[in-house]
Amino acid sequence: MIPDDKKEEVRQAADIVDVVSDHVKLRRTGSNFTGLCPFHSEKTPSFSVSPGLGIYKCFGCGEGGDVFNFVMKVDGVGFEEAVRTLAERYNVVLPEKEEQSYDPNQYLKDGIYHALRFAGHFYYNNLADSDEAAHVRDYLQKRGYPWKTVRKYGLGYAPDRYDGLLKAASDAGINRDYLMEAGLLKARERGSGYYDTFRARLMFPIFNPSGKVIAFGGRTLSDAKNIPKYINSPQTQVYNKSEVLYGIQVARNDIRKEGEVILVEGYTDVISLQQAGIGNVVSTSGTSLTPDQVRVMKRYGDTVVMIFDADVAGVRAAVRGISIALEGGMAVRVLTLPEGEDPDSYVREYGEEGFRELRKKETMDFLRYLVSLAKKEGRWDDPVDRRKIITEMLEAIAVMPDEVSRMNFLQELSRISRIGDRTLQKELEIVRNRIRKSARLRSSRPGREQAGPQPRYGHDSGSGHGRMPGHGHTHHPEAGQTQPNREQQGEKQPGRDPGQPAASQNIPSGPKGGVPAAEGGFPEATRSSSRDTAGPVRRPEYEKELIRLMLTFGNKLVSFIGMHCSEEYFEDPQLKAFYEDIMQRYQNGEEISVEAYSRREHPYPELVGEIVLERYWISELGMKKRGYNIHKDADPFKTARGALKTIRIRFLEQLHQRLLDDYPYADTDRKAQIQEWIRKARRERNRFETVASETLFPAES
Repeated sequence: MIPDDKKEEVRQAADIVDVVSDHVKLRRTGSNFTGLCPFHSEKTPSFSVSPGLGIYKCFGCGEGGDVFNFVMKVDGVGFEEAVRTLAERYNVVLPEKEEQSYDPNQYLKDGIYHALRFAGHFYYNNLADSDEAAHVRDYLQKRGYPWKTVRKYGLGYAPDRYDGLLKAASDAGINRDYLMEAGLLKARERGSGYYDTFRARLMFPIFNPSGKVIAFGGRTLSDAKNIPKYINSPQTQVYNKSEVLYGIQVARNDIRKEGEVILVEGYTDVISLQQAGIGNVVSTSGTSLTPDQVRVMKRYGDTVVMIFDADVAGVRAAVRGISIALEGGMAVRVLTLPEGEDPDSYVREYGEEGFRELRKKETMDFLRYLVSLAKKEGRWDDPVDRRKIITEMLEAIAVMPDEVSRMNFLQELSRISRIGDRTLQKELEIVRNRIRKSARLRSSRPGREQAGPQPRYGHDSGSGHGRMPGHGHTHHPEAGQTQPNREQQGEKQPGRDPGQPAASQNIPSGPKGGVPAAEGGFPEATRSSSRDTAGPVRRPEYEKELIRLMLTFGNKLVSFIGMHCSEEYFEDPQLKAFYEDIMQRYQNGEEISVEAYSRREHPYPELVGEIVLERYWISELGMKKRGYNIHKDADPFKTARGALKTIRIRFLEQLHQRLLDDYPYADTDRKAQIQEWIRKARRERNRFETVASETLFPAES
């Protein structure tokens, strides 16, 4: 286990903006940074990072947390692995690992990563040292790849043996099951045993944006016709080829700096261009462009320059990819190379300057590319074919999410085709309606998930009851359960005894202790939550407001709110546990602040991000859209009274409804008692609805 002081040292050393910027193109907005969320598809940025608090929050999908959460999420690793990754990056020395229990799925992923890392070293060392790989070293030298390039991309060689990797991994103590799960071994079809997936091949490791090996591509140097030129790793727990771009771990900073990404087809295209000085280049690794790959590119840049071979396959790939990139919100330009050339061969012959000159002269927007392609194929001059081509162009324009861009390209198409704007506008609406209808039909089919991003719940400034989503994939315990931390399941939380049921916990409802007398005559009424925990949680705004006030203003508001509130009033189970923890810390004389809870274990950083960042996110949107800002707690006690009044009324409404629901099933004596409780609930609700907040919730004398 990593000591707490070391975890805190890593947290302080790790710049969350720096870490997140490896995956998201961030822009400063006030004291925070915003960008497109890396965890779900979106067109408008709803992802916010607070460097001051060291936390992030997406107001679209609900993901949030601290720098450790972010690394865990993007790299698919456990808490300790995330801490160690950041410690290595920021030169913090940690103690050696100790044996500890793991989640089975995480244990499997860690094993796969370990197997892939071992395989990468094995292939690299084999290329560097073995006599068998001499011809591969000669090949790379002739291609113009010095050893520093080989090392930079981790190139290697898989020996021409069925058990080369298998034997080396066995000698090193690598579990064979992890090699199988990583796609590095295959089971023999006849008889028992296993054999290496990659044999006698130049190996290209594929990395995720953080630099972890997640897969391999293997190229044969043989001229044999019955051998596939390339074979690639299968889908695994850590590798989804539809989400991966080859070279992204090297190119991401250049893409961010240039604002555009150059998209090519092959591994060697990426290596040759980057070696020549063209740094913002990635590859689809021979697969067709996917929406997930577009989403990855858009994290770093807004424009994609597609470079495909001039052969038929390359042209088809370009046409397929254009609409996908446009629908993902990217500006699309296309560069066609001379016949017989690919990016690798062209840059090796003409160098960086020649390539940049070609790119400057020959790159065109997607409309002009489609027209030039049609003219080259002899289809533009035929009226029937031209009609089909214009429809294809309208289909590409129709999927663009930005209306201004759609109108600009519609005008461009009008100039190219000499068809009036109004006519094309009508045709565009027909196409868009057809696309929308098809999408509705797809989403309504049984057994299919709805396409597109998850719905986002905006803040309703008029009603005061707007909801923002919580954590879409977090398990939320029922009220009274403790939250396990990220490192140990079942670790005791401050103020809670995991060994006792929640009802027997003697946790005071406020600094002065005891349940407020107003509800003293009612039966025990612990709120239950029927909330569906599979989707984004919509927490009551007034509950979040009470927590925010206590975190922001510390002991004076904790004392005031605790005097008039109880944990049983909270409907959201995580906010209830948060409230209880604040009260326990108050009694223990511990610090209560946004900063203190941002440094705590899961789930506190995520909740702080949701509660605190949301307020400023909404404030910034208000400034942009309406020209005014949310008031900054001129009187926090007045704000607290409003939230206290709402939470009490809501609690009494639910209590009243539960009593009504229980009444028909009670015996005679019990019914009389329930009737008395119902009358009390009504009286109390009426009192809270009619009496002034200052009278209901007086300050301490």
